[in-house]
Amino acid sequence: MINKLLKAATEANLEDYLKLVDRFPSLKSDAVVSYLRDANYFTAPSSFKFHGDWIGGNFDHSVKVTELLLEYTASENLKWTREESPYIIGLFHDMCKCDQRKFVLKDTDLVIVSANAIDKRHSERSIELIEKNIISMTVEEKLCIYYHMGEYGGDEEYQILMKEMISKNPNILFTQLADTTAAKMGI
Repeated sequence: MINKLLKAATEANLEDYLKLVDRFPSLKSDAVVSYLRDANYFTAPSSFKFHGDWIGGNFDHSVKVTELLLEYTASENLKWTREESPYIIGLFHDMCKCDQRKFVLKDTDLVIVSANAIDKRHSERSIELIEKNIISMTVEEKLCIYYHMGEYGGDEEYQILMKEMISKNPNILFTQLADTTAAKMGI
């Protein structure tokens, strides 16, 4: 039962992903798609019990963050280093969650359990996975992902550096806003 659900979610979400990144060959290459399939990108939940706690929840969250980043780009006239930056940031900012959570069948319920130890370097781990398996990122993309958790993202030093980086690149703030808004929507 669970394998059928995971396979169906993978196929449906893969189709949506390919439509979303259609203009960017590097994001839909066979190697990238194969990696995303193997990494459980299309089925992983986003959290254990808050936003995106369903099959494909992390993908749904990532798509919503991408959509919001694209809306902010248009409404706030944001400038990016490259056209695909909002897609890279939105779609992959939580890449590290793909190998940290999985579903198991307990009695007749699907339950989210830890697949691997939670990596305290959430943002850094996502950046590492993206760079190794998907695409080389710009400095701006890395900064947006590194600081995407905003006030929830780290110690006092992190917060001080984040404010300094936002003053130099407001796209970081809009990335945080997109992520927080999607999460507050329950996605």
